[in-house]
Amino acid sequence: MEGLWQSILELISRLVIPDWGELIGLLPLGLAGLVVLWFTWTIRRFATAGPTRRAPARLTPIAPPGIHMPGPSYAPILAAVGSAALLWGLVVGGNALLVGATILVFTLLYWGREAIRDYDHATHTETLPAVVHPGPPPGVHMPGPSFRPLLGAIGATALMAGLVAGGWVLAAGAIILVVTLIGWLVDAREEYGKTEKADRTGHLENIPAPGWPRRLLQGIAVVFVLAVLVQTGVIPPRGTDTTGGVESSPAPSGGGGAPGTAFTVVAKDIAFDASTLVVPANTPFTIQFENQDPSGVVHDIDIRAADGTTVVKDQEIVNGGVSTTYSYDGLPAGEYIFICSIHPIPQMTGTLTVK
Repeated sequence: MEGLWQSILELISRLVIPDWGELIGLLPLGLAGLVVLWFTWTIRRFATAGPTRRAPARLTPIAPPGIHMPGPSYAPILAAVGSAALLWGLVVGGNALLVGATILVFTLLYWGREAIRDYDHATHTETLPAVVHPGPPPGVHMPGPSFRPLLGAIGATALMAGLVAGGWVLAAGAIILVVTLIGWLVDAREEYGKTEKADRTGHLENIPAPGWPRRLLQGIAVVFVLAVLVQTGVIPPRGTDTTGGVESSPAPSGGGGAPGTAFTVVAKDIAFDASTLVVPANTPFTIQFENQDPSGVVHDIDIRAADGTTVVKDQEIVNGGVSTTYSYDGLPAGEYIFICSIHPIPQMTGTLTVK
């Protein structure tokens, strides 16, 4: 009896004086149990909602008259997959970005194809008669359709590209813009003449509807592509003797033989005259840089690692027609490149050998 009484006292003591540490540790479990009970109760409410008696067969829903309900489609899911692929490409970069963009484009094209098909099958309950306007109100002149705004935008874009690249591209952009603006002015002058004639005769006529400016667009494309090819040195090929047809490489002013500590590099026609420089290891060196391109075409000579991404020495840019002397600290032995950060093209990239 004494042992039984002792057990009862221990049980009562746990209830009267509980172990608060153990109780606090059980709080998360209690809250989780309450959440589970609440979800179970909510699911049961939704499951039992509505009429308790159902028809023996499921009825196909029919949209009210005049309302079109599209059918089921996987297009939104596929578009979400394409968006996820694009975001994955933005994070990873490189070819993954191209793959992600391609997946997104194909999924959106699929969605658009389904939308067009659904639109073609949509039923229109009534068709309103087409409203035909005989013309603008008296005293109001409405110009006819024109390609001039589009051509002007193309010319402005070519000029902006020329301001970035400079040289021949800038000249081609200016020519393209001037040609498109002159055509626009010619059309505006003809329109003004028609308006003046209407003031005398009371009959307003628009200028003839224009056709597609295929020849002008082709000419713009040819001029711009030729300017880019000349700017990048593809036309004429650099290092080619046009008089005798024999290729000859100009002697670089920097030299590519014995190591040196003072060099001269000339930039002209968006190209360096030196492609190889050799300097001794751990020895400072200088480059006398002459920018012989027109004013407004800036260059510099930065030193980068062989991979072309890691910048070892960044220099100030030099405007066209200006010369400066760049100073560089000694470099460990190895292969580097010197490059123009403004025009990172093969014609403005060379090899720097440190030995």
